[in-house]
Amino acid sequence: MKLTYDALILAGGRGTRLGGKDKGWVMWSGMPLVEHALSALSKQEPPPARILISANRNVDAYKQTGHAVVTDERQNFAGPLAGIEAGLMRCKKNNLLVIPCDVPLLPSNLYERLQQSLTDHPESLAAYAVTSEGPQPLCCLIKPSVAAALGKQLDAGHGQVLEWMTAIHAVQVMFDDAAAFINFNTPEAFQAQRNPS
Repeated sequence: MKLTYDALILAGGRGTRLGGKDKGWVMWSGMPLVEHALSALSKQEPPPARILISANRNVDAYKQTGHAVVTDERQNFAGPLAGIEAGLMRCKKNNLLVIPCDVPLLPSNLYERLQQSLTDHPESLAAYAVTSEGPQPLCCLIKPSVAAALGKQLDAGHGQVLEWMTAIHAVQVMFDDAAAFINFNTPEAFQAQRNPS
């Protein structure tokens, strides 16, 4: 029997490297990035049972996608971990697959590989992607039981994602295709990828 899981798209940041634009609605290859993220999730095997979108701006627009929108419980754009915290608060039993909205080329076996790693390491609370370009801690699969530890991390003022992953002994999962994890979070990244193959 295949496991059921939920997914969270992180679209709640300030977009400072894009001049303050809401990254989820920046267009690339004919669609806004949030639609690319939704497409990437639909291609996972199996697809998620439920998709949540973490957003702190343009909430009504994100609701138009037909998916539930969660906003940070913490003030002043506390970072991606605050978005994950908000997602976990609504994810009581299923593992949560987290992806950023600005990584539109994600592989279709992201969930499968991360879940297999958690199955192989049942003591671990999370697994995240790593490529030859380095860690991709926001492309991760998290067990809901980690919510309390995350809350304490944020309460202590520690918002670094990789620091948290290290603290909870998350498993690293190597992916060979580094290009699949390119972040579209600067004008230069969009320029470099304006003619996708």
